[in-house]
Amino acid sequence: MNRKPLGQESPNEIHHPISKYLLPYRHLIYFILFFIATYALIRVTGIVIYREDINMEEVPKLLYNGFRTDLSGLGYILALPILLTFLASSLPYGISKIFLFAEKTYLLITGTLIFFLEMCTIPFMEEYATRPNRLFLEYMIYPAELAKLLINGHLAAVITVLVLITVFVWIFCRALKNITLKHVPFNIVSVMVFVVLGIITFISARSSFEHRPFNLAKAIFSSNQIVNTLTANSGYMLATSVKNMMSEKASTYKPLTHEEIINEIQTDTGFDYTPATAENPTLNRLVPTNTGERKNIVIILEESLGAQFVGYLGGSGLTPNLDRIYGEGYGFINMYATGVRSVRGIEAVTSGFPPTVNTSTVKREKTQKNFFNLASALKNEGYLNSFIYGGESHFDNMRSFFLGNGYTQIIDINSYTNPIFTGSWGVSDEDLFNKALESFDEMNRQQQPFYALVFTSSNHDPYEIAESFSHNVRNRETAIRYADYALGKFYDEVKKKPYFNDTIFLVIADHDARAWGNELVPVNHFHIPAVLFGAGIEHKTESHVVSQIDIPKTLMSLAGIHADVPTVGYDLTQLPEGFEGRALLQFYQNFCYLKDDGSAVMILPDQKIVSAKYDFSAQTLTPTSENKSLEKTALAYAHLGELSYEHGFFLINDKKSQK
Repeated sequence: MNRKPLGQESPNEIHHPISKYLLPYRHLIYFILFFIATYALIRVTGIVIYREDINMEEVPKLLYNGFRTDLSGLGYILALPILLTFLASSLPYGISKIFLFAEKTYLLITGTLIFFLEMCTIPFMEEYATRPNRLFLEYMIYPAELAKLLINGHLAAVITVLVLITVFVWIFCRALKNITLKHVPFNIVSVMVFVVLGIITFISARSSFEHRPFNLAKAIFSSNQIVNTLTANSGYMLATSVKNMMSEKASTYKPLTHEEIINEIQTDTGFDYTPATAENPTLNRLVPTNTGERKNIVIILEESLGAQFVGYLGGSGLTPNLDRIYGEGYGFINMYATGVRSVRGIEAVTSGFPPTVNTSTVKREKTQKNFFNLASALKNEGYLNSFIYGGESHFDNMRSFFLGNGYTQIIDINSYTNPIFTGSWGVSDEDLFNKALESFDEMNRQQQPFYALVFTSSNHDPYEIAESFSHNVRNRETAIRYADYALGKFYDEVKKKPYFNDTIFLVIADHDARAWGNELVPVNHFHIPAVLFGAGIEHKTESHVVSQIDIPKTLMSLAGIHADVPTVGYDLTQLPEGFEGRALLQFYQNFCYLKDDGSAVMILPDQKIVSAKYDFSAQTLTPTSENKSLEKTALAYAHLGELSYEHGFFLINDKKSQK
């Protein structure tokens, strides 16, 4: 096709109706309208489902900010198709076919992905209280476990989504097939139409005339977490998560300097920081309460067991055996998890590492060796260290993390012969505890102190347990009853062992079953059980608000280990005079600092800070006037985890490890 040089068109050519030049882009307008409608439909569906948890006065702003988010996301998505449409409509036929094919392929892939994520939104929110985010991607890394989880526990949702996706792809492919080449004269008008559309796309993507473009943090406006979740669309949420995963930065919390963070933490804790150095400014001295013989340590990390189920803690009473242990052991009434994932619980309970907005240290590059945790500390004291699990130890990078950081034995699903029952997540808790008892017997025979982390899995969606116990009733309540039953059997058996009085046992949850609610941080769903027994431990309770990060120093103190440690958790066996309990809670991008008196400060993205009061009885958060002093302390803890990771505060070697 012969074209006149740009700027030499005839007057008639220049004054063609603009609609003729817009015609090649018409299918993109349909694309925009369809997905704006899809986004709106899912958003309105969410509003209807969660209407009792939403202040309806906020719905107009929810929809407005949601529309801005949708336009912004579509602006980024459509930049390439607009360019390809311009080239396809302007270049000779043979070449333009290539660009049209490329555009159709791109639209099919992106359109299917957008539709898929939106169809997954409501089921995902029901389980994880958020739209698809980095957790959605992390599960994709383990296709076998994911497939078992979906098929055995969410088959109806899977079938529904697959049917909808199939119908969508079929209709969308037919629509794309009908898009044909529409050539227009290559002249000043066609170029100007392309430029104007490009500018509109840029403005839509940026969606702001301020210095900073519109982003997810700017879309969040409510103190209601459900409202903020519905404001986004799932593609935008996932893209933001991917961006954060790639950068692994400390989000957009209000900044503090390195020195301010360390000074605030040291002042707040009041530890003996004599061992601290410029490289390890949080290093503090632990002098144990146990001055006698060293004790073995066993941590039983219970999967998804929130205080809401534990009768001793005022819950629904599904755990009579755990209640019995509370009645005989040293129980913590107000223990709070640091997060909503197992790896978050693992890093806190075994390392005392504070939570961050980023990936848990179990999965991060700089922590795969020489990272402080109980095993690395106890290895230098001559302990045998083991991780005992009923499933695949490679899941969530646990095997690599443990082997690189002092664990000398890994027991997982491949270590069991003829188990009583095997489900999607591995063998039953009964099998797990039987194997644990075998392992303890063997380590005890070697006449060396031992440490073991025993991680249960029966109380995990899809709640598969032996039919002899469940009678084909598969739900969380039955799974919790079974997990408690298995724990009770273990408790009765281990009390008969010769090493019982030489071992500190801790039963603690990794996190609650679901972190759900309309608060910015659903504090009540971070409340978990934790109780010590064995080694002559007498019955008593601790009512202060405490955190999973307090566990490592507490266990080392009871075991009789002198050490210099980087964790700023407390030794709960010797709390300072005037101690005011505190907990650190990370709910995706939101951080909460909770105190004994219910004072709470929530650190949010985009430098937002909200002070509130938590009612422990009613389990509600009420916004209050700002508390500058507490806000700075909370902000320091919110930044501490990422600062510790970036500067290697928890990295140890022979020169700067124990003693």
